Amino acid sequence: MLPLLFLAISTGVPDAVFLQHSAYVDMSRADSSYVETTVEVVIPLTARGVRRYRSISVPYWRTWEDLEVEATIAHWRSGRGEEAASLHEEAHSSLLPGNRLESSLREVRVDFPGIEAGDTLRMIVRRTILNLPMDDCYSYSFYSASRDSVHCASFSVVHRSGYPFHETETGGPFIRDERTGTDGLVRTVWEAGPSSGSAILPFSVDPVFTSPRVTVSNRTPEEVSSMLYRSLVEAPLGSCELPDTLPADAGSEPSEVCLWVYRSIEYLGGRWGADPGYSPRDPAATLAERAGVCREKALLLLWMLRVSGHDPFAVLTSSASPLGPLPGSRSFDHMLVALAGSPGDTLFLDPTRPVPDPGFTYTLRGREYLPLVPGGAAVRRFPETITGDTLLVFIKGTLDTSRSVISGNLEVRFAGAAEELFRSMLSSVDGSARVELLSRLFGEAGGSGLSLEGDPSDLLSDISVRGTGTWDCRSVDTDRGLYLLLPGLQQIDLAGSRAVAYLLPELGRELMVETPYTAVLEIELAGMAGVRTPLPEPVEIEGYRAGVTLAGDTLRMREVLSLSPTYPDPGAETSVLREAATASLDCGPRTLVLE
Repeated sequence: MLPLLFLAISTGVPDAVFLQHSAYVDMSRADSSYVETTVEVVIPLTARGVRRYRSISVPYWRTWEDLEVEATIAHWRSGRGEEAASLHEEAHSSLLPGNRLESSLREVRVDFPGIEAGDTLRMIVRRTILNLPMDDCYSYSFYSASRDSVHCASFSVVHRSGYPFHETETGGPFIRDERTGTDGLVRTVWEAGPSSGSAILPFSVDPVFTSPRVTVSNRTPEEVSSMLYRSLVEAPLGSCELPDTLPADAGSEPSEVCLWVYRSIEYLGGRWGADPGYSPRDPAATLAERAGVCREKALLLLWMLRVSGHDPFAVLTSSASPLGPLPGSRSFDHMLVALAGSPGDTLFLDPTRPVPDPGFTYTLRGREYLPLVPGGAAVRRFPETITGDTLLVFIKGTLDTSRSVISGNLEVRFAGAAEELFRSMLSSVDGSARVELLSRLFGEAGGSGLSLEGDPSDLLSDISVRGTGTWDCRSVDTDRGLYLLLPGLQQIDLAGSRAVAYLLPELGRELMVETPYTAVLEIELAGMAGVRTPLPEPVEIEGYRAGVTLAGDTLRMREVLSLSPTYPDPGAETSVLREAATASLDCGPRTLVLE
């Protein structure tokens, strides 16, 4: 035991080490149910590991699965021995905060008493899937690595020979062994060797997107697409009575109809639909109640677009984990609508968050989605490269060289991902605290008159920041003159500075930028006619440029920093981002020498 613990500690100090990480899936049962058994043996190594593993949540849907949990803790201290963990069941903690009331979503809370670093936790979870939501589209993904060290990982599947079975490996390598018994059952085992933990740092990619994994299923994506079209779209639309015309104020253009659904249907769920949490209730009920979650709002939007003469289709995706090439009924957590245009040009419409073109939140960029169409469709990806993610900051004022400050007017405009980010931040605080937040976000020295225009919580309301303020310059008085450092994005854009701070260290190749956008800062200073100063050399590299110009009595500085990679971010792009971030810290392009 000690050599293994020393190995784990000496290679990056993970929070815990998995002595055993295994899963067994039985797809051979005659009653068409599925049994998933996981066995985990974990030793927390640090205080952080103790905090993470002292209480574990095991979620399940009691409408279509049975759950059995066994858990024990073996204390390393002499005399403490082994004892059973405490188990209790309750409604899932995510429901009420998310305005969802589906009481069938439950969780078993596993609490390990008196846990210390070095104790051994053993947990066996046996999940019997009695029926799947929406349709019999089964899929299971086994991840061989995690944020913690894994000593050994194994995945076993048994299925009946001659019955539909599909498998795929992502990453690896895995050692695969397959044997067919005299009973007609095919047993396949995948094994993976030790893996070090993936550090969870700001901007690090979640291990769920980078871990080697094996996925098995009983359907192809095309079959899943066709089957879920029938159960999610065709069945509910065909079983309800809907009016022949749209509400008078709904409009007819796709974006207008999407905005109407967003405004008129409150995001609020109850225990509605054949499979709570998955299949939608019919749009007539959603329209009558004026309430629904993403699936209900999407289905209502789809019907309204059909009435308007369009040919939309539903889209299923996941924001929590990759769909992979073999998704199943349980793989999805979000539904939206799309309209096909020219090849490669698809218009997406999300009635829960009507983001302007491209029509979906930036967190879905590069993620996979499955179109639901009668003839079936393969898994596709949302576009990764989007233009128009910008933060524009304009400062127009005068320079007081005696105090080394700029006084003037500020205007901030947002677009794309930057707008989503700042809406989230600004709507999280009340009006009385926003003035201080705005000062901090945009580097104002204090006592500002900055104000937010528009309602950040209303996605239909344009937002901007305007007002007056002062911004400090750094200065040094020498025999050659006054060296004056104009404020840059490092000072003016706090959100971008945070990104730069985490990108600079060589923490790893796989990084993500939480909110990709290009920040543009323009400073215009009047009354500079009598000032004699050599202009600094401009800088322009990939992802960053800065320069100062002087025309008449007006001095202008413009700085641009682009932090817009794809997700997950490959190592080559990480290098470019780091070079741009490093260049933004150089004071040279913003330094004036006033003679």
